[in-house]
Formats: sequence, C-alpha cells, structure tokens
Amino acid sequence: MIRFLVFVLMVLMSVVPVSSAHAQTANSAPSPDHPFRIAMILWRGETKVEEGFRSYFHSRNIPVDFQVYNIDRNIAAIPDVIAQIRKNPPDLVYTWGTGVTMATVGRYDDVDPVRNISEFPVVFVMVSAPWKTGIAAPVGQTRPNVTGASHIAPLAAQINAIRAYRPMSHLGVVYNLQESNSVSNIADLKLLGEEMSFEVLAAPLGQTGEPDPARIPQAVTDLAKKGADFLYIGPDNFIGTYRDVLTDSGFANGLGTFSATELEVREGHAMFGLVSHYDLVGRLAASKAAAILMDGARPGDLPIETLNRFSYLIRLSAAQRLKLYPPLPLLDYAEIVQ
Repeated sequence: MIRFLVFVLMVLMSVVPVSSAHAQTANSAPSPDHPFRIAMILWRGETKVEEGFRSYFHSRNIPVDFQVYNIDRNIAAIPDVIAQIRKNPPDLVYTWGTGVTMATVGRYDDVDPVRNISEFPVVFVMVSAPWKTGIAAPVGQTRPNVTGASHIAPLAAQINAIRAYRPMSHLGVVYNLQESNSVSNIADLKLLGEEMSFEVLAAPLGQTGEPDPARIPQAVTDLAKKGADFLYIGPDNFIGTYRDVLTDSGFANGLGTFSATELEVREGHAMFGLVSHYDLVGRLAASKAAAILMDGARPGDLPIETLNRFSYLIRLSAAQRLKLYPPLPLLDYAEIVQ
C-alpha cells in the first residue's frame, strides 16, 4: 500500500489585497456555448500538471475553453505569444515554470505594461522560488493580478529525505547559471549546509552563455572525485531536459541521484526524491483559477501556496543498478517506482 511522507509547511506568507488593473468581479455563469477562456503558456507542451488543472474544471462541470501556447523551450517566443493573447483576450492566463512566468509578468517591482501581462489575471505553476525570483511580491506588498502554486518541498525536508536513505555530508549539484531559480536554490542549499552540516559541491554550467550538455559527464566525474555522496537535481529546466545524461553519468561514477521534482524519478532514472505529484499541483492552481473566474476573487488576495504533503519516491531499478538498496523502514512510507 502506497503511503505518503508528510511534511508540515511553515506558515504561508500573507498577502495584502489591492485593486487589480483587470476587473476581478464574478463572471456570469459559464455555459457550453460561452465557456471561460484560459490561455495556457507552456514551456514544453502539456504535462501531468495541465492534466490535473483541466480535470479540476471537468470534475466540477465548469465549461472552459483552453487556448494553448507551447513555446517549446524558447523564451524568445513569449512576446509573440503575449501579442496573440491580447488579440484574443482570455479571462485568465496560466503560465508554466519560472522562466515562462517571469517573461510573462515580470518582477513585482519591474512590470512593463507593454512587455508584460498586467491586465489579465495570471495563475502560475511550477515556480520553485516565487519570492526569491521576484515573481511574488515580498511581505507587505502584493501583485494585484498574480497568484499561483509552487511544487518544491522545503529544503530541510529534502535533506532529511536524503539522509533517511544514506548518510550524506557532500551533495553534488550540476546546475545552470542562466536560470535564476536554480541559482537561488544553490544559494539556499549552501546556507542550509552550514546549519545541517553538509557541503554543497557545486558544478555550474553556462558561465559564458547557454550551457553545454556535453559538459555534464565531466562535471559529474569531477564531483565524484571530490567526494560527493549523491547527485542532486533541483528546480532546473536545463538539467531536467538532460536528466538522463546526468543520471547515466552518476551510474558511471557510482552515484545515486536525488530529485526535488517528480518527473526525474517517475519518467527518468533518478534513484529517489521527495516530490509533489504534478497532477495535484495542477489541481491546486485550478482551485485558484476557479475562485477568480467563478467567485470574482482577486489574484492578489489568494495566497501563493505549495502542497502540504509530499511523496517519497524510490526508483527500484536505479537502486538495483547501484546496489544502493533502501533501508527497510523507508519502505513503510515510500512509493516504489519500478
């Protein structure tokens, strides 16, 4: 029987309500002939997050017309997408990931009404550090048209999850310097390392421009030589794209990989992780979108949230390949992926 590893989150950040530039009053009841219109700006096509988002509306018989804009990992396409959205105005905009969301809405303190969307409600998903990156306003301030759902477990909980598997004093991380969410995550990991007595062995890529995936194997080899106990995959789109290169390099060096996101374990070869189920993240975001569309809630009044429980996943094939079998007590609550 699958049971979830539960972690209680810290008190959520409060948000001060202000008026939105886009009128946030309850819409008239939708119908199949006049559904709500949601524009979805996606990083790499539809995922389980969108499946959960859509299913929330379907299960409640709320008619929605989804206008999907897939930028296929090309942030430079965002201005054209925004222009198309403005020509065919939706009731709400949905954005996937830190890069897409930042390009769409800008920082809370640097919004360009020409370049960024400020006139429509925006609900984001898969933004790992909304406050650190400036997508979310700090305490005492608010973004009238923006709210969303994050997906990353608290870092301390992640470290405890790693140590529940094996002792860890050196954590190896290959990451993309060009992604603000990844840089922020590394900084937080290093600070936490001082508190929890572990060292972050960082291998940044992209120092002079776009990172080169061909450099991943050597970076992993170097981390192994420095004494890394495990590899770590955080919220990093580049590493997520080349996850198999990273995990295969880990196998070659006798290193298991821990992931903070579900896909790397469930569909890749990361050995284990503490993750949010993507479909539940989508449903959490959809509950906010429904409050805006159905009840006239203002995005700035809705808290930016993370799920309050996370799943401990173990990919058995990776553990067998490395002969790093999980301790028996973990099997009482971990979800085993074959």
